[in-house]
Amino acid sequence: MSDTFIHRYANLEIFLAQKGIDAILIAHPPNIRYLSNFSGGEGILVVLPPERILFVDPRYTLRAQEECRGVSVIEVLDTLEGATSFLKSKECRYVGLETSHITVDTFHRIKRSLKGLHVRSLKNSLDHLRMVKDLEEIKSIEKAIDIHTHALDETLAWLYPGVTERDWAIEFEYRVKLYGAEALSFETIVASGYRSAIPHATSSPVPLPPNSPVVFDHGVIAEGYCSDETATFFTTPPSHELREIYQVVREAHDQAIEAVRPGIAASAIDGVARGWIENAGYGKHFTHGTGHGVGLEIHEFPFISSKDKTILRSGMVFTIEPGIYLNGKAGIRIEDMVLVTDTGCRLLTKRSKSLTVLFE
Repeated sequence: MSDTFIHRYANLEIFLAQKGIDAILIAHPPNIRYLSNFSGGEGILVVLPPERILFVDPRYTLRAQEECRGVSVIEVLDTLEGATSFLKSKECRYVGLETSHITVDTFHRIKRSLKGLHVRSLKNSLDHLRMVKDLEEIKSIEKAIDIHTHALDETLAWLYPGVTERDWAIEFEYRVKLYGAEALSFETIVASGYRSAIPHATSSPVPLPPNSPVVFDHGVIAEGYCSDETATFFTTPPSHELREIYQVVREAHDQAIEAVRPGIAASAIDGVARGWIENAGYGKHFTHGTGHGVGLEIHEFPFISSKDKTILRSGMVFTIEPGIYLNGKAGIRIEDMVLVTDTGCRLLTKRSKSLTVLFE
């Protein structure tokens, strides 16, 4: 087992000891992958130090045996029954569950199966172990960014006046697969005209209109890790109003990134971006948080919002993505990914966020 997985299990064992838990039953695929390298969509990992066992059904046995690091793989027809039977056979009293990641029915089934043991809810607290990225994780994230950057560079060269949002998205998605992406982090957003004011719009079959912003939100998965970036382009030179709004968003984005450093609360970074936009008179048009963690999941801890008091630490990776949305008219969002360093942060995404006109 590599030093990476040894370190991850050491942190997990410290976590279990702090919670007074003998064993943990893990069903959330990103957490299973983080601790075992198993990339399958179903399975249950049981950790009862020093034992680590991944229960999979026959569809995943060979895959698990090839991928797993530091765990034993056991094939069963019913993974939940296999995991709970194993725990019942061991001398343990307290079992932890990721209750934020299982259904109510599954929770009650586990409690019935583990009758006589104390089952404790851990909600999603195990997800916090993934907040600080190690070097292998950062390399995988950077690989995903390289793929999506290369694909977008080529797609921008391919664009032509009158292309539809959907065709742009399809062309980009074809290219990221060509260059090695395992999948998309999320459905690519190409939103132009009044639809650019919808933060999570879907790409439609409408041609890009003139005199319009185009919000292009994209990301891919490489080696299990996600990337996420948003650029707002303009089909033709923007009006004075849209140029002003773009500048406000760009300054809020730059100020927030400048403020990132270890020891500051995530909520304080949100406050920097939000305060800048509010002072410019657009506060009510910034309708979401400033950012979110990115890793094995596209949205994970920490969340750069007014509600998240997490203290930033070196190794955390998250987005900075302020936006202004004028309902029914136009929207602008600028997003980059950053890595917290010992003294500040490093920009991971590579595209310049200078105002860019697609068709002069």
